[in-house]
Amino acid sequence: MRMSLIILYSLLSIACGRAESTPAASVAPVAVQPSSPAAAQPVPVQAAPQPVAPSPAQRPSPQQAHPLVVDPPMVNFGAVPPGARKSTTFTLRNPTGAPLKIVDAKPSCKCTDITPLKGVTIPAGGSVELQATLAVPRTPGKKDAKVMIVVEQYGMTVAQMEATATLPIMATPEYVEALKGVSSGSFTLAAGDGTPFSVVGSWGLPVTEAEPGAKPSHTMGWTTAGVQGPLPQWVVVATDRADAPLVALRIRHESTGTLFDKDAREARQWFFADPLVVAGRMAPGATQRLELDLESTNPAARRIPVREGWNAVTGATCATPGFTCSLAQAKLDGDFVRVTIDFTVAPAGGSAPSGLSVVPVTITTATGSGVIPVAVLVP
Repeated sequence: MRMSLIILYSLLSIACGRAESTPAASVAPVAVQPSSPAAAQPVPVQAAPQPVAPSPAQRPSPQQAHPLVVDPPMVNFGAVPPGARKSTTFTLRNPTGAPLKIVDAKPSCKCTDITPLKGVTIPAGGSVELQATLAVPRTPGKKDAKVMIVVEQYGMTVAQMEATATLPIMATPEYVEALKGVSSGSFTLAAGDGTPFSVVGSWGLPVTEAEPGAKPSHTMGWTTAGVQGPLPQWVVVATDRADAPLVALRIRHESTGTLFDKDAREARQWFFADPLVVAGRMAPGATQRLELDLESTNPAARRIPVREGWNAVTGATCATPGFTCSLAQAKLDGDFVRVTIDFTVAPAGGSAPSGLSVVPVTITTATGSGVIPVAVLVP
């Protein structure tokens, strides 16, 4: 049992993402408001009719298959829009002749909300429902999550979910593979409905197309040649299609992912859960309210002293001409903070450039600052 709990909390302590460290901005703090999860209602347990009291011999052995049945074991939501929230219900069944007590139940990441089940006992032959909601990333690609359920005397079993954040235009492969010395390659952008479109810009790495023009599918070549300094985490491609103006691809490289900004984020004890914000198409003079999440690098399982104020968000700023941003709200929920910013494009005739821009936005807390790129296409 002790070993199972160690495994559970070790899994929950894994963090990914990045942000660049910059000097803290001098702005007034915004109060962090606690959020109240919608799924905090009592969990109804369905009891079997008058089960016969089991003898010790009827209890399943720990060496046997886990006695708790998760139905279904996996839910695949399929293709969903980026940023969607998808909910499902798992039924946890106890087919044995003895009660099963749930010691703990926790999701593998902050992208998942669940009904509380800690301490719930499922009677012999009974069942309980586990409601779970998956927050799909705001960038295209596959997302999977697990709910880890620890049962007294029997250890851990899991309920799994997955989804694919899908735009009308998708990239194949979904990543730019620049690992192990690879310095060039290609990817394909294709419209799912076969409608022709044109590529109108790119950011992150040099991207070229042999035969540009309006067509349903485009083969794009990329290279790392000429890139000064560390590689960015993303390639962003702009199109003329209204319902898919920006397509983002993660860059896989030895310096990106969990290694990017590692020392700085460990020092401030937070990172960006999804290190890119896609604002999409915005007209001159428009303001859009954008959301992003800060996640703790120091969950309780690490037993490292927590820096007070890591979650006290004090400001959001950007210095790119033609764009402004400000902190609207910050809500604390355990080991992460949902930050809302107001992002504005300068009016027509102002300093905002037309076309694709990737604007560095600095988020500051009491323990330090990090930079997250905001991708926007201005007509």
